[in-house]
Amino acid sequence: MAAENKPKLFEGGKDMILSLGVTVIAMLAVVGATGLCTVNPEDSPHAEVTEVDAENFLRMETQATGVPARLPQLPDGWYANSARRGQVAGEPAPVVGFVTAEKGYLQATQTTVGYDEARRGYDGNYRELTDTTEIGGQTVEIYTSDDNDVRDLWAADLGDVRLMVSGSANDADYRTLISAILAAKPVAEASASSGEQR
Repeated sequence: MAAENKPKLFEGGKDMILSLGVTVIAMLAVVGATGLCTVNPEDSPHAEVTEVDAENFLRMETQATGVPARLPQLPDGWYANSARRGQVAGEPAPVVGFVTAEKGYLQATQTTVGYDEARRGYDGNYRELTDTTEIGGQTVEIYTSDDNDVRDLWAADLGDVRLMVSGSANDADYRTLISAILAAKPVAEASASSGEQR
């Protein structure tokens, strides 16, 4: 059978690479023309993370779920960048993420689930108690994992709510956030007392 009579399927790798190249160029031209694809280098102003209104989110979550969540007064350079309703051991739990002044990230989860159940049901990953510390008079347990993909979990039982903080930040940032949460009143109480002062 002569080479001219062979179906395209049986030609060499060079033809496949050329066909793939033409397809990629056509795809880039179509996507580029729509304007739906952009590239933002890290130092561009568009790379900045958006702040969220954590106070209103926690107020609504407290009303909806009954979790007496606390909103910390953040130090300079910190801001809330995410807020969502998560689940801990099958129960709703408000989760607020914070960007630290050092550009680290921590998320605070607050739940009314029992302490042991909350700690074990946080995200399904196994962690072992490796340290205990005291922050603002409150005992905080630190759980870690040998798996590098599993982040440390700092957990405390505040009585009316269980607090769990996890993320990618240094120990000083963990302490700063937990201390600020411990110093805060539940948002429902804070709203009531600010309403009385008016």
